[in-house]
Amino acid sequence: MASSLALGLFISAASVPALPAAAQDNLTGRVLTEICLPYANRAQSFEKAIRAARDLRFRRPAEDRNTPLEEYASEVELISRDGAWRIRLEEGSIEYGDSEAYALSCSLSSNRASATELANLGRRAFRDERYWANDNENDRQWERRGRNPEERRLEVRVVESEGSRPALVIRGIYF
Repeated sequence: MASSLALGLFISAASVPALPAAAQDNLTGRVLTEICLPYANRAQSFEKAIRAARDLRFRRPAEDRNTPLEEYASEVELISRDGAWRIRLEEGSIEYGDSEAYALSCSLSSNRASATELANLGRRAFRDERYWANDNENDRQWERRGRNPEERRLEVRVVESEGSRPALVIRGIYF
């Protein structure tokens, strides 16, 4: 599954406009396959996800670099070298329906990609119906098909809110 997802993402990354073709044509695919999906699936720790982002030349924003990252930090935002792309990693307890769950979230956003373009990326990356379910009413949201959805879930959605950049959010939820 990971190789087909990576191939689809590398192909679809070229469809995001205004990216320097040689330098960033596969950046979105690599962020999703090397950082976001492993982090949300608990295959990679918070610290390893940050290291993977740094390997892709992401760094903390200039205003945050002077403040040391707390030993038990639960969120961090990283930006690409050109400042166009942002990754936000978060973890912690959330309210989910009538219960509380633990969530790991990775968001990818850009000032160069609209919500529609991020949704197109999501459709290409998560279109395999063997692994991902999509509610036809909302073509910007996918859920990983799993054996025990009452124990863990993996959700992907494109969010767009007033005053902030649209983002592709991958969230692992553990009950």
